[in-house]
Amino acid sequence: MHTATPTTIIPDRVFTVRDFLAPDECADWLRLAQGIGFEAAPITTSRGFVMAPEIRNNTRVILDDVDRARALWQRLAPFVPARRHHWQAVGLNERFRFYRYERRQYFRWHHDGAFRRGPDEQSLLTVMLYLDADFTGGSTDFDHGGEIVRVVPERGMALVFDHPIAHQGAPVERGVKHVLRTDVMYRRDLVQS
Repeated sequence: MHTATPTTIIPDRVFTVRDFLAPDECADWLRLAQGIGFEAAPITTSRGFVMAPEIRNNTRVILDDVDRARALWQRLAPFVPARRHHWQAVGLNERFRFYRYERRQYFRWHHDGAFRRGPDEQSLLTVMLYLDADFTGGSTDFDHGGEIVRVVPERGMALVFDHPIAHQGAPVERGVKHVLRTDVMYRRDLVQS
């Protein structure tokens, strides 16, 4: 049994949970992604999905799995804000994105968009789970009012942050970095207290 420990990186915007996944869980997720196969990762624009290697040159796998999302949510929920303004946390997005970054691969500065299930349910927070640690470089960097705040990945660590905060996946210098990404879903309170 492992013990997860939360750490605030940027108050009310970014936090980590060390040892969120055990090493064997990381290996299981990684085997699952490798079994599906990685493909070039596009970016999302107003025109739809576009290949833009000057912004993002990593590969990815997409997997929809409601049961895995529910299981992870049970563990992550105690660390996540239950309410955000008039929104109530309801679970994790079942759409998992596995990202693979090899040497010199990156995802330049960007903001994450919301995943919408309708007008009253959408994601507000990004969740990234680092699946390995046998690489150098590859930090996740945040722009906090002009100050760059760097998060160095650790195997099994969860990184949770607001979609609108500017961030980048810095280039990997050696080895290969694997990340599992999903989102925290929130439902609008229809009755205001």
